[in-house]
Parts: sequence; structure tokens; C-alpha cells
Amino acid sequence: MTAWKKTFVSAFIAQVCSITGFSFAMPFLPFYIGELGVIDEKAQAFWAGLCLGAAGVTLSIASPIWGNVADRYGRKIMVVRSMVGGVLVLSLMAIVQTPWQLLVCRLLQGGLTGTMVASVALVASVAPARRSGFALGMMNSAVFIGAAGGPFLGGLVSDAFGYRKAFLCGAVVLAVGSLVALLGTREDFRPPDKSKSARSLRQLLLLPGFLAAVMVMLAVRVSNSIANPAFPLIVKNIHTNLKTLNTVTGGIVAVAALSGAISSAVLGLLGDRFGHKRFLLACCLGAAAASFGHAYAVTVSQLVVLRICFGLTVAGMLPAANAAISRATPSDAIGKAFGWATSMSTLGFAFGPFLGGYIGMVAGLRKPFLVTSACQLALFGVVLFFMSDKHAHAGDERRPDAPAS
Repeated sequence: MTAWKKTFVSAFIAQVCSITGFSFAMPFLPFYIGELGVIDEKAQAFWAGLCLGAAGVTLSIASPIWGNVADRYGRKIMVVRSMVGGVLVLSLMAIVQTPWQLLVCRLLQGGLTGTMVASVALVASVAPARRSGFALGMMNSAVFIGAAGGPFLGGLVSDAFGYRKAFLCGAVVLAVGSLVALLGTREDFRPPDKSKSARSLRQLLLLPGFLAAVMVMLAVRVSNSIANPAFPLIVKNIHTNLKTLNTVTGGIVAVAALSGAISSAVLGLLGDRFGHKRFLLACCLGAAAASFGHAYAVTVSQLVVLRICFGLTVAGMLPAANAAISRATPSDAIGKAFGWATSMSTLGFAFGPFLGGYIGMVAGLRKPFLVTSACQLALFGVVLFFMSDKHAHAGDERRPDAPAS
């Protein structure tokens, strides 16, 4: 196994651990907020929207800073730093006593963590350009695998021992991931030549395909996070057995994430061969139809089928955008490029839950799914008119400084 593949495999495992740890209790946040004293369901959706979106605000501010640090001192140290920060934040979430304290912890999470962007930047810096779509698609699969295992295991732990223990278990899993990243990844990092001026944000935006990829990432993250605050509460309304509520909710989220993991890897590989744009367009239409169906689901089995369809279609979007950024950016600016891309696009993680929580409170828990469907149709237009085949197709092109194998 070549050096870059060893680093890729270790980063993949660490990313699975990271997302598993973070998602151990996050799907059950509205229920945890209920334990913290918020009784009304619509108010729970609103507070869940605030807490889920808060991390996106601070992550958008911190990502360019951490990206610059990564380009100066290496990407590996940023992966380890983000995971250790996650251990600290999840441990604090296990002991909060009020919704306001939980909100502060989520703000800290956005500022101290950012494991996804750190891991993607590391893999993008070592992977050959001709394999970037596959490698970054697999990193996105790691996110979906973690998002499948975390809620499922977290649901079991929450039903058996409570939400606080679920947060602590998530912290332990993150600690394991930080050790894998520390001991398993390898980066032949060379500090940039100080005589060369660093690339500005304006220079990055002018790179072919960079801005279009960021627009896709922003639209995906807005549309995918709008319904998150309301979804657990809809499951609660359909599945009335409170003893197994967390297990069922986590199971539904896990099945959808697992389908996304498979789809992400396959679409990443196919996108390298045939171009990403056509797959992005099909995914937008499929996700719009699945989101629309959520608004009218009346049984758990219907929710499961719809979540699988949504996971299959939405999974291929971000790997294509990440691959476009990787191919457009010189290696000495990879960290900064992904930092700024994350900063701009994770505003969607902030705005989406805020909007979804507010819509759920004033218009009903089902309405955010209709808004999600409309956002996916809008994203179809973004991809159609702003992302060209040239930027979406890797072909045999390579960054001049990318390793051969």
C-alpha cells in the first residue's frame, strides 16, 4: 500500500469515529432539550434549530483561520486538534443544565472542531488528482457511515442509560478517532515559501470552478439541514411508544446514512469517469421528490423508505464539489481553499436549522420538508447553470504537484 493510501485509510477510519461520536446524541437533541425544561414540542423544535445552527455560525468564522494554520503547520495536526476539541465539547454537553448552556457548547463545537474540513483537506493534499473524486467520495462515505452508526448506537444507549451517557460515549469514540489520526496518518508537509505571497480570497474565488463548487456546497447544506429540528418530533408523533422512541429514531437516521455511504462512494467513482454534473442533476431531482414525500408520511415504514431515497440521492453532491475544489487549487493553498469553502458553505448549516426550527414552530412540523424540496429544485438550477462539465469532470487531469500514486 502506497503512503497516500495508508494516510487515506487512517483518515477514513478517524472520520468514521469522529462522525459516530458527534452523532451519538445529536438526532435526539429535541428530546434532550425537553429534559432541560422545554416542554412544548414547537418550542423544542425552535431550540433544536438554534442549537443545531449555532455550530454552523462559529464554524464558518473559524474555518478560514484553521485553514490558514493548516497551510502553515500541516493538515494532520488540524485533524487531531479538531477531534480533541470534540472530546472536550461533548463532555461538556453531558453536564449542561439549561438550553442556554447547551447553546454555548454548540457554539464552542463550531469553533473548536471542524473534523470534516480538516480530514478532507488532509486527504486532498496527498491523493493524486486522478483519484480525488474517489478518495473524497469515500471520505464523504465515512461521514455517512458515522452518521449511521452513531444514531443507532446512540439510540440504544439513550433508551438504556439516558442522553447524558450518550454524549459521554460519543466523546470516547472521538478520542479513539484522534489516536487513529495521530498514529496512522502521515503527511510529508513542507512549510510554504515565505517569499511567496499567500493566496487571497479573491484569488481563490477566481480559480476555475471554485466559486461554483462553493455555491453547490452552500445550497446542499441549507436544504439538507432545514428539516433536522423537526424530524425527531415527527417520528415521535408517528411512533408513540416512548420506551423505544430513541432506538427507532436512531435506526431510521442510520438506515438513511448507510444508504448515503454506499451512494457516495459509487457516485464519487462514477463521477471521476463520466463527469459529476449529470449525477448532481439527477440527485437534486431525487432529493426534491423524497423531501416532498416526507411531508405526507404517516407510518414508520414510509419514513424509512423516504429517508433511504433521500440518503441515496443527496450523498453524491458534496464529493463532486470537494473534487472540483481539490482539482482547482494548488497544493500550497489546499487548507485555505477548503477553509474558505467550508466557511461560506457552513453558513447553510447555521441558516438551515434556524429557518427549519422557526418554520416548524409557526407553520407546523411538516412544512420544513416542503421547503427542503423547493431548495433541492433551486439547487438543480444552480448546478445546471453555474457548474460546467469541464469543472465537474476530473478525467485524467492532475495537479502538477500531485503525487503519482
